Amino acid sequence: MNGLDKNDLGRIMRDSCAISPQSNAIELDGHWYDWAFIAETIEKIEGILDARGVPKNTEVALLCRNKPHQVAAFCAVICSGRCVTPINPFSAQNKVVADLQDLDAAVVIASEADWQSTALQSYVDENNALAISLDGSRSKDHILVRNPESQITASRFSRLRPGVAVLIQSSGTTGKPKRIPIGASNLSAAYSNIPAGIITTEKPKVRTKPALITQPLVHIGGLFWVVNSLLEARPISLLEKFDVQKWAAAVEKYQIRVCSLVPAMINMVLESDLASEKLASLICIRSGTAPLPAQTQSTFEQRFSLPILPTYGATEFSGAVCGWTMPMKKQFGDSKVGSVGQAYDGVDLRIIDRSSGELLPIGETGILQVRSSQMMEGEDWVATTDLAYIDADDFIWLRGRADSAINRGGFKIIPTEVAEILGKNEHIKEAIVVGIDDARLGQVPVAAVELIDNTAAISEESLRAWAKENMTSYFVPLRIAVVDQLPRTPSMKVSQIEVKRLFES
Repeated sequence: MNGLDKNDLGRIMRDSCAISPQSNAIELDGHWYDWAFIAETIEKIEGILDARGVPKNTEVALLCRNKPHQVAAFCAVICSGRCVTPINPFSAQNKVVADLQDLDAAVVIASEADWQSTALQSYVDENNALAISLDGSRSKDHILVRNPESQITASRFSRLRPGVAVLIQSSGTTGKPKRIPIGASNLSAAYSNIPAGIITTEKPKVRTKPALITQPLVHIGGLFWVVNSLLEARPISLLEKFDVQKWAAAVEKYQIRVCSLVPAMINMVLESDLASEKLASLICIRSGTAPLPAQTQSTFEQRFSLPILPTYGATEFSGAVCGWTMPMKKQFGDSKVGSVGQAYDGVDLRIIDRSSGELLPIGETGILQVRSSQMMEGEDWVATTDLAYIDADDFIWLRGRADSAINRGGFKIIPTEVAEILGKNEHIKEAIVVGIDDARLGQVPVAAVELIDNTAAISEESLRAWAKENMTSYFVPLRIAVVDQLPRTPSMKVSQIEVKRLFES
């Protein structure tokens, strides 16, 4: 699969649609759409783009909801030789428009419901953009041009992305999200590194067991599994929004063997009264996107008798670059809980000193660097913003983000270490620690915490008193805000930006 370009991806997706056109392809809330529906969407969208003079490699903005029409449209843009630019539809209208303006989007695809936004309509009118609507039905006329009378000139399509299949946005947990170009070859290389996710050379056939997509299509996690399900002609069962009961019902109904859950979802499952029998078909849970606390992993595994296989990756890497496998779990058991596993085949990882840049020996913490064919940089080493060390068995252990380290009057604090201690409080479900500016000390740590359900109100003073008894004095947060829910990004990571805003006043 390595070395594929957009034409190859498009050809494979079209071939998948042709194997058994009337077989089930995409499901949402019990309603199935067949492979012919995807093929028709490809044909219709490609026809519109060609007829309106949209050049190959043009960025095409798609408001990505976890719905069959958006998945089919996503596939259609890639098959047409253009570049998909996912837009987060869950943001406020002004943020959606600001994203389109940053991109200078010349083509926008959205659902008919999304087009009811006056801000979105105004963007198209004022910026001479092509507006394509998905009306949500299963008819052949579910795709329409909303502004057929508009005259789009060739100069409007000046931003081209040759070789790029997807221009996806980073999660934006610590700063403004940035756009990351992902090539077709990078997607295929990343996929071939994932255990139990390797495309075989068997005679093409439609798979019978669907992939259960729990993460949003607008995020690399959801995008990754959707694209590669389409590549191997595997049906897709969508969750528009993660719900424990709906997820468990889909696992049981379709006898899912492997499923991916981010740590926030794992916590939601733990907090529910879900019977372990509902998950009997699963052999493991894959976890990524954010660090999974060792205690959370152990609690989940003991309750459901189901191993969790953590992974580590980033949008910049086109997916995961290291992780656990079942053989590793059998060999090391609980002795490595807390690690994100070992490097995948074709991926090199190393640790360098954050000041000198020198290579560090086994067991010493520094900046994690990655080199992999699945990245746009190819054979170049790329420095992450993560602190980590590699042990004698080649397991990688994350130790927080270098760019979020707090310098409190000369004392260095890693926020994740403080958050980990706060998480040991019997009343705290999850904690996030960030640094804010301080006129005297330079920076000080503050924390936002979400309490365990049914916990009585707890004062900030009592939490700070507990912190003083359980951590180094300069670790103690200056403020601890108790919130109903921690603010999250679409990928369900806690948003550090929004947490900082809690303390701006």
